[in-house]
Amino acid sequence: MNCSAICFAALTTVFATAQAEFKHPGCLSTQADLDRMKAKVTAGEEPWKGSWDKLVKNTDNFVKNDPGVQSPIKAGGGGGENYIRLARDCAKIYQLALRYHGSGERKFADKAVVFLNVWANQHKEWAGDSNVSLRAGIYGGQMACGAELLRDYPGWKRDDFRAFQRYMKERFYATNKSFLEKRHGTVPSHYWSNWVHAAQASMMAIGVLCDDRKIFDEAVTYFHEGPGSENIENAVHFMHPNGLGQWQESGRDQGHTLMGPALMGMTCEIAWNQGVDLYGAKDKRFLSGVEYISKYNLGHEVPWVTYVYVHGHTGKAQMSVQGEISSHGRGMGRPGWDLVYNHYVNRRGLSAPWTKKYAERYRPEGGGFNYGGNSGGFDGLGFTTLTHSREPIEQSANPSGLRAFVEGRQITLSWHGSAHASAYQVKRSTRKGGPYQTVATVAAPSQFYVDSGLKAGATYYYVVSSSHDSGKIGDSEELAATATSQLHGKIIGTDGSFRDSGADKDTVFDGSLQNYFDPPGNDAWIGLDFGPGVTAVIKEVKFCPRGGLEDRMLGGKFQGSNTPDFSGGVIDLFTVRKEPKSDVFTVQGIDEATPFRYVRYVVPGGRCDVAEIQFFGELSGAPGPK
Repeated sequence: MNCSAICFAALTTVFATAQAEFKHPGCLSTQADLDRMKAKVTAGEEPWKGSWDKLVKNTDNFVKNDPGVQSPIKAGGGGGENYIRLARDCAKIYQLALRYHGSGERKFADKAVVFLNVWANQHKEWAGDSNVSLRAGIYGGQMACGAELLRDYPGWKRDDFRAFQRYMKERFYATNKSFLEKRHGTVPSHYWSNWVHAAQASMMAIGVLCDDRKIFDEAVTYFHEGPGSENIENAVHFMHPNGLGQWQESGRDQGHTLMGPALMGMTCEIAWNQGVDLYGAKDKRFLSGVEYISKYNLGHEVPWVTYVYVHGHTGKAQMSVQGEISSHGRGMGRPGWDLVYNHYVNRRGLSAPWTKKYAERYRPEGGGFNYGGNSGGFDGLGFTTLTHSREPIEQSANPSGLRAFVEGRQITLSWHGSAHASAYQVKRSTRKGGPYQTVATVAAPSQFYVDSGLKAGATYYYVVSSSHDSGKIGDSEELAATATSQLHGKIIGTDGSFRDSGADKDTVFDGSLQNYFDPPGNDAWIGLDFGPGVTAVIKEVKFCPRGGLEDRMLGGKFQGSNTPDFSGGVIDLFTVRKEPKSDVFTVQGIDEATPFRYVRYVVPGGRCDVAEIQFFGELSGAPGPK
């Protein structure tokens, strides 16, 4: 055998192996999912039947429709937009495919194949502006998921299926890839979460449909390492001490925020079906984000840290500050929650109390044509009540993802709870491995506890157990956390912010390194007042500069005084002589024995741009609760 033949044989083997690695159908639903759906529908069980009834009503009409294909498909760029035709047909394809799998009636699959072939043959180009990237993301993923349900349907000719695969790569994947790589010349954080999540989900679905491991792996890489909000740590950009994760679009509006779980859920579910666990990434960070969104949209308050939204073209970036969560669109219904709820609770045995309540409120889900006629009604495929509802899990998981947020002598613990748990026992020890003492019993569904009055410098070892009505108890893994001498008090200093942006002095003490104090002018300052009759000897300071403006901390001074306006008795504790790094704390010891009621940071003659400051020391008098 010559070299060419050997190389070709090797490549063929590799390609065949790559194909075999994918499970089909393996986008949003596996064969097991489809079989369960059919069995539940046949038996007339709820909540499957309620969702099925909506599907039947929709698809009875769809079999009478013709494809709405046009070319080019235009999104943005002024008049003549027609992308809604694509949106509607994607919904029809997916729902027709589900109707076929649930009923076995070939006429629904045959009609879906007609739609798929016509789009592959006649959709030759896009037109418009950057909005094409959004539409190619949303509808690329949807169309790929619909096609995946019919990939082995006998009525879809193999040549036509292969032509459709080429169409998906050329018309959608190429646009998705270009968008995530170039972002139309903007900074990585310019585009809101729903834009990049849509492109990411589309790439992953197309990778599976086309048996292309490279495309699939690209989507996984963006989830973990992408520079924008496709990255799970940027999408859920701040973890609050109580375990809720602040979603990137929460300060924009709730309509777009509520798109997030459906789009990221699509990515996570496709990956799961192919043996990759994105649901569990970064201590189930996605669940923390969905819980945050769900709780707020159920009418409850959630914690907030100021969000700095960096947008614009490279070299001309601007910063917008969101000082509070947006209530616009709060409480609206979006499909996709039963997918997320059933994964974490009925597949993994975890607790997701707010996600559960939101899913219950809007169950049973429909899909396109059930949520209004404009484009927003077609943002998600929906019907996850039908496709992903599972019987309640019998075996709960142990508490997991135990986290500690240290604020001086106070440690806030949060965890992911257990399905069916009635309460949690928080256990503490000063020795690794115990023995432990139960310091609190927390009634479910609450999943956090504040342990206060601890000894500075002492390390504590925690375990959280879940108890159930059945008497079963499960333990989390042990977590160590060390209390510190961090000082707290009333925030004092210069009020306001540059051009009233909202980036005021409170941002310096909120625990986030991503936001910052943007002062209204020179000689601004920020600090702490420890309170009447209370003073502190400062032993250490930690500080983090505003990203991109690290040099503005040069010459900045940390000072102490017993005069509220620092008009007298001011002592310099430390002067910044070296430019600090952003996104991390710089630690500086202090050698000064004078006790102060007031401490501050100021840049004489300059701007007080800083992300975060912490003071540590020994208090005298009556300290606060932390």
